[in-house]
Amino acid sequence: MMKDKLHNPTLRVIEIIETIAENQSGLSLSQISNMIHYPKSTLIPILKTLCERNYLLFSKETLLYTMGKEILFLSSMYDSTDTTLDLIQEQIKRLSTECNETCHLGILTGNEIMYLLKITTNNPIQLISSVGKRLPAYATALGKALLFDKNLKELEELFPEPFQQFTSHTLQTPLELFQNIHSNNKDKFTYENEEITKHACCIALPIRQNGKIVAALSVSFLTFTTSLEHILKIKKELLKSASIIEKIIKNKGFSY
Repeated sequence: MMKDKLHNPTLRVIEIIETIAENQSGLSLSQISNMIHYPKSTLIPILKTLCERNYLLFSKETLLYTMGKEILFLSSMYDSTDTTLDLIQEQIKRLSTECNETCHLGILTGNEIMYLLKITTNNPIQLISSVGKRLPAYATALGKALLFDKNLKELEELFPEPFQQFTSHTLQTPLELFQNIHSNNKDKFTYENEEITKHACCIALPIRQNGKIVAALSVSFLTFTTSLEHILKIKKELLKSASIIEKIIKNKGFSY
């Protein structure tokens, strides 16, 4: 595309940022004007706006312009050294901090879940989950989220053997599992109520890529330390984090 077909005001902004980025020690107004061949009167309002939005920094002592924190933040988001899991882990840390609960990310392998990430809190009950550990999908909210799109026949084929009973609350059949997952057809969440660990509950959401479930995100909590208000907050934060993680996966792909 020829330069004269581009939007000139936008080009000025790009050229200013590129020029200052190439001169890390900073540039004065006169230097910028001479290097990109724009009059100072044209540059001053652009530089002022970029500084006010923290894309550039201006030193009153040296009278030099340098790169601002917003540019550095945006570039760090696309750092090629960051894997998808690195970015997702930061989001799960945020979720765990907001809810003050243990959070997991997992995938489906056969009829089991495998934990890829776990961020813990100081809950008095130790959950049996750990990174790399596999558990039957029917016994966890995370697993139910991963099975969310499967019909009853698919669940029956996936679980031909009787369900192992971990607690008195563990589900017993594929039919019971299907009904549990879809007990509220308008609810995007899946639930676990002391089905694998006594006194521990969990809420989960599927994570999708191009409409297909590729992972699931969950928040675990204790039955005797929670409230309806806290559960509503967990759901709100889960929806927020799941949405962000799906955007990360869309932009970076999903690899682990």
